[in-house]
Amino acid sequence: MLEPRLRLAINTMAVSIQRILADAQPSIYLYGSVTAEDYQPGWSDIDLLCFTDRPITPEQSEKLLMLRQTLVTETGLPFFRAIEGAVVCSDEFEHNTFSRLVYWGTGGQKITNQYVLDPFPRYSLLHYGKCIYGRDMKHLIPPVDFSQMLSAIRQHLLTIRQYAQETNDSLYSCGWLLDIARCLYTLRHQTLISKTNAGKWALAQRLCPEPFQMEQTLAVRQNPSEALKKPEIHSWLKTLGPSIQKFADILEKELEEHANEQMV
Repeated sequence: MLEPRLRLAINTMAVSIQRILADAQPSIYLYGSVTAEDYQPGWSDIDLLCFTDRPITPEQSEKLLMLRQTLVTETGLPFFRAIEGAVVCSDEFEHNTFSRLVYWGTGGQKITNQYVLDPFPRYSLLHYGKCIYGRDMKHLIPPVDFSQMLSAIRQHLLTIRQYAQETNDSLYSCGWLLDIARCLYTLRHQTLISKTNAGKWALAQRLCPEPFQMEQTLAVRQNPSEALKKPEIHSWLKTLGPSIQKFADILEKELEEHANEQMV
């Protein structure tokens, strides 16, 4: 059950998109942590994908581009800042060739002609996505096979090795531990679960080389805004690099074991 202000923000965003794209028959999907019942204000994104039945016009794309900021100003609700996703033409999505689309991301927004829905979010959209407006368009989304998920896990490990050797005091620092736990779960079970459940599972399976770090991460995830008011949490987040790499060693070992099994 979504809390009332979050539900209001999502509905307001959907209505605003509908008004801008009234002639393009939009179909709007939610997926990710919101539909997996793992949304945590101040940490989680609100993942959204909108299909249209024709390419959006330059005028529509300009209105959509800054829609998040416009709605924050008009409503005073902060949730719009967490919305990420894209508005894409369904035919162009199906053929993976785009003329114009609007993309909202963590670092900003842009009008572009490129868009890739990676295996993990694609799986989440297919299995947990909820159409909140328009026609069901899931038939356009290619299924995700395990080889694609495996490739995504390998790429994620490379990213962890490159960017998580040292950490800062943002929530993304302890988020790496949940990402690794989810990769391990996917590797073993060939499916996807929420980040919180993945962290709890990794603890129960005694996969974490430093269990306290995962326990602390799960505690922070329960109430990120309150946690970030504490100086000791900021200090702790800055120390997580070695712990992340130790946990990544477990993931790397299981990836190697899986590769060896495939060769036998």
